[in-house]
Amino acid sequence: MGRITDSRDNYHELRLDVDSMSYEQLLELGDRIGYVNTGLKESEIHRCLGKIKPSVSHTLVDRKCSICQDEYEREDEVGELNCGHSFHVHCVKQWLSRKNACPVCKKAAYGKP
Repeated sequence: MGRITDSRDNYHELRLDVDSMSYEQLLELGDRIGYVNTGLKESEIHRCLGKIKPSVSHTLVDRKCSICQDEYEREDEVGELNCGHSFHVHCVKQWLSRKNACPVCKKAAYGKP
């Protein structure tokens, strides 16, 4: 029984309370952890991105891309995620290559929600 208690204590020491860390401590932690890419591969981006044209779809709630903040033009290629939010295709591809989440609602763009 003593071994279980000891292992729990060891794991307790490994947990970090990032909410109570100073700015400098957070920077140091970031340096130790390094960059973690949670983005998608090109093939995954193509599977989760439906393409629409703003002139065809009158259901676009926003008339501008939430990523670049430019208004949609008739010739723009617009992509829609499963959550229903739409963006310029080139903007959302770049976003999804870094993070597997909708920039607006944070729902997973590909894979398990």
